Amino acid sequence: MAATGQTKLLDIKRYSSVGDLIKELDAEITRLKGELGELLRRLESAKAKAEVLVKLENLLSTAGGGKLGGTEIPLGQAKAIINPTPKQEFDILVDVVRSLQNRIIALERVRKDMDPLVRLGDIDLALEVIYENGIPSRILVKM
Repeated sequence: MAATGQTKLLDIKRYSSVGDLIKELDAEITRLKGELGELLRRLESAKAKAEVLVKLENLLSTAGGGKLGGTEIPLGQAKAIINPTPKQEFDILVDVVRSLQNRIIALERVRKDMDPLVRLGDIDLALEVIYENGIPSRILVKM
């Protein structure tokens, strides 16, 4: 268990060669980069809407009106946001983008660190990879 009280999500996958593992890592990195590109486009749109909302709220506050905003309802560890404001949506998207960027960086780092294993070529090896929160953390190489 991590110090923040969150548990790690552990998974194990089997591969018949280092090449298969590398192909899967490369495919996942490519998929995540595509997802990141789409999120960045959404983020730009949300930013523009959030800027308009801030101006509108400033105008309303000087006119004696209230704040515009989405209502948050706690659902255990999650929250439901009813009619989220553009600012709420923007903040959420920023968090998702940062998390995705960190995951891509971690996967690219692991991929680069596997270069010594790539030298083994595509010889038949039984690999078991332990993933922690979607990132390979241990590789069991069995002959």
